[in-house]
Amino acid sequence: MRCWRPVFSILVNTAFRKPSSLWRHRASRCGSTDKAMADLLEQQIIAPYDSDWYRQGCDLRRVVFMEEQGVSLADEFDGKDPDATHIVTVQNDEVVGVLRVLWLPEHAKIGRFAVRKDLRNEGIGSRLFHTALSFIDRKGVERVMLEAQIDRIEFYENFGFEAYGDEYLDAGILHRAMKNY
Repeated sequence: MRCWRPVFSILVNTAFRKPSSLWRHRASRCGSTDKAMADLLEQQIIAPYDSDWYRQGCDLRRVVFMEEQGVSLADEFDGKDPDATHIVTVQNDEVVGVLRVLWLPEHAKIGRFAVRKDLRNEGIGSRLFHTALSFIDRKGVERVMLEAQIDRIEFYENFGFEAYGDEYLDAGILHRAMKNY
């Protein structure tokens, strides 16, 4: 059996096995039962709308957008979640990053992107965003847009997105539209 230790993994299925249990199983089959090694792994997972991963992602969105930024419940949970694809980052069986992709006729739209406060600036957001872009590309969609908070524009520029149009308020926070086309 070939043993490998990835830093992160893209799981694009809807398996309901707990991810860290899977990695611990792989680690033990490779001769390592070190729980710390398995717990350090990070995974990006497509979270079905009715899954525990989705619900944990919603909890993270509540903390980041509603508690930290003062966004209202109606603005954060706008009724579009059932039609979206939700991608979460999981560490130690806990969602630490989340975003959603809306599939519109003219492009995909990334939004509701959040990372747990104590884990920001550690690359989780970059890996999650890269996973989302790769997933969108595999679906055959080339055009992607998003609405960036003004202080996050540089992050998206690093992925080739360009801001366009004027600044505007969304849920009381200054934003600007961005696109990769």
